[in-house]
Formats: sequence, C-alpha cells, structure tokens
Amino acid sequence: MPKKFIKYHIQKDQLVRVPQEYLKEFGTGDVYLVDTGPTIYSWVGKKSTPDEQFIGAVTSVWTDQDRKGASKLVTVNEGEEPKEFLNLFDGKITVTNQDTEGILKRIALKQHEFKLFRVHIEEELNMYYEVERSKDSLASDDVFLLDTYNTIYIWRGQKSTAFERWEAMRIAEGYDAQRSGHQEVIIIEEGEEPKEFFKLLK
Repeated sequence: MPKKFIKYHIQKDQLVRVPQEYLKEFGTGDVYLVDTGPTIYSWVGKKSTPDEQFIGAVTSVWTDQDRKGASKLVTVNEGEEPKEFLNLFDGKITVTNQDTEGILKRIALKQHEFKLFRVHIEEELNMYYEVERSKDSLASDDVFLLDTYNTIYIWRGQKSTAFERWEAMRIAEGYDAQRSGHQEVIIIEEGEEPKEFFKLLK
C-alpha cells in the first residue's frame, strides 16, 4: 500500500480492525472506517443498516475530538468513491456480498492476536472498539479490555463510570462463553498495574 492507514469494520456497536489481506475488500452490507490520521473516511455500503451508519458517523466524530479536531471527516458512499480514497488502495477496491464479520472472527480465532479494546459509554450509546495495543491508548475516563485470548484483562480508568465497568465485564463474560476452555478475567485498577500487564502492551 502506498499510504499507511487503519481500516475498521463496524459490527453492531463494535469496531473491528481489518487485517492487511482484506484491506481492499468491502462488503456492500457493511460500514467501514478508514483512518489515515489526517482524514477519517466512513465508507457506507448500499445495504448497510441505519444503526451501522450512525455508529460510523459518531465514532468518526469522537476520534476527531480525541485529536482536537485535527482530522478531516469524509463520508464515502458505495459507488461514489473519490480519487483520493481509491488511491489508498492502489486505485481500486472490490465490493462483494461477503460476510465480513464471519471472516474476521475466523481470522481472530486462528491467529489469537493480542488486542486492546476501549469501552466508552456516552448518554445511551455504548461503544466498544479496538485501539492500538499501547500504553498511550489508555485513558482515565474509560475502561479497556486487553484480550490475550486465554486471559482477558479489564483495565479500569480512575474516571470511568459504573456503566462502563459493568459493560466491560459483560463483554469479557461473552468471550468466555464463546470460546473453548476457560478464559481468566483479571481486573486492574488504574495506578495498580502489575508489571506483566504493561509488558503485554507496546
């Protein structure tokens, strides 16, 4: 790829990072965020749901707010992709009827990659999305899940809400129910992190 960016697939109220080999593929029933840093594109498939479109738009705004308004927000409708968007993908993307959610779940189970997720609740909107697995991603006003597959670490920021803490535990319990074997859940309070926790972050 000529330019570096991160592509996310919106799954209900979650953002799941798309691996390198699927960057050029888009599902017509989906919404994706393509984050280059200076610009955040929200790609909207023709068969995507209003809820997915709303999550895409709101997440773009929140991400931009974290950057203090430094990013340009662009909505891209399927079939109306501007040149600067297509240039990120060597000039061409492929739109299919693929089951993006199913593909990404199979890849995650196969690779068992360590991932860091942010749990953020604002008014009645619950957001759960992947962020860079780095100490710099941690923020005091939210809760984060570090998924190492066999162990789920729940890092609770000092300013996080009771609802965010409850939601993080609910998500962790959902992982345990979906996977074979038992997944240990470890709760970590901000300021009380064991050394092994930070070793798992970049």
